[in-house]
Amino acid sequence: MDVYDTVCDNISYKEKYLRLRSEFETYQNFAESTIQIMSEKNSNLEKKLDSMTNIVEISKYINSYLSDKNLIPMINDMILGILGATYSSIYIMEDSKLSIKATNYKYKKANLCTEECYKELVNGNPFIINSKTPLFSQGLKTNEIHSMIGVPIDLREKFIGYIIVEHELNNFFGYDHIKFIYTIANQIAIALENNALYNQIRENSIRDPLLGIYNRKYFFDNIEGKINRNQKRNFAIVMMDIDNFKDANDSYGHQFGDIVLKGTTQIIQDNIDKHDIIARYGGEEIVIYIKDAFDSKDVYSKINNIRSKISNNKINYGKVSDKITASFGISYYPKDGNTLQDVISVADARLYVAKKTGKNKVIDK
Repeated sequence: MDVYDTVCDNISYKEKYLRLRSEFETYQNFAESTIQIMSEKNSNLEKKLDSMTNIVEISKYINSYLSDKNLIPMINDMILGILGATYSSIYIMEDSKLSIKATNYKYKKANLCTEECYKELVNGNPFIINSKTPLFSQGLKTNEIHSMIGVPIDLREKFIGYIIVEHELNNFFGYDHIKFIYTIANQIAIALENNALYNQIRENSIRDPLLGIYNRKYFFDNIEGKINRNQKRNFAIVMMDIDNFKDANDSYGHQFGDIVLKGTTQIIQDNIDKHDIIARYGGEEIVIYIKDAFDSKDVYSKINNIRSKISNNKINYGKVSDKITASFGISYYPKDGNTLQDVISVADARLYVAKKTGKNKVIDK
């Protein structure tokens, strides 16, 4: 082999080497790029998985505490924990105004939103506000806020509230946060609707359908619960029965009787204190719990005033215009018994005496 052939072979090997190195570098760059893309995808998938896990946990949590009166504050605490936010507040529409239902900011009546934020609130739009300078004037909030996000709460396309979350760091919130908070907003909307349905069903189960006052079972459960919590309390039980109610029903019809019951119930409700409790005991009998009955004269005066107003109340139904009267029996806890049933029995016995000795009277001894 001559010198020329040797040189040519060296050039050929060099070209092959350079070509292979170039191909390797291209492959290496492609591999690194692919690994980076896959890593980013995995990272995004992990974030989405974390987000989904949080959403599922929030949903479970909300469903577990559906009837809890502190449900909205509990959700607000979860938002703070999951997002690591400085402040979080949940607003709900009441009487055409946004009212704060939950916040970790100690001055609840303070301005929790900027002017820009309020513009979005009025329109019911989601928003993100980031600022290098503090969004609120000094002293308004303990921590300087540089990032704020707001998401509306909608129920079947009806705007019912807002979630506003704030952070000290600028550019902390991004559009991914809007998607996440929207899922929480949807959960809150469903929870509020279900909570309202639950409360409605509960109210229907403890109230008399005709009179709207508590039923007998709830009355017993409630008062016995009060006794169990504090056996030293003093209260009065009043048993009331409408005089000659069957005769009025037979003469004027059951609709007249319903009007009598409703009118009588309303008079009682208008003349007892907010802490007193009224319930339908059965038929035309009504039972009343009078709280803090330390002075029997005051209790007697209150009930006798109700009796007088019932007897002076004219019932009008069609062409019928008549008056009715009612009799009352009063007993006291613990003077007349150590259990609710004992006290009710004494009140019922005194009611019987009132009926047998002329009706339209109050007996308390």
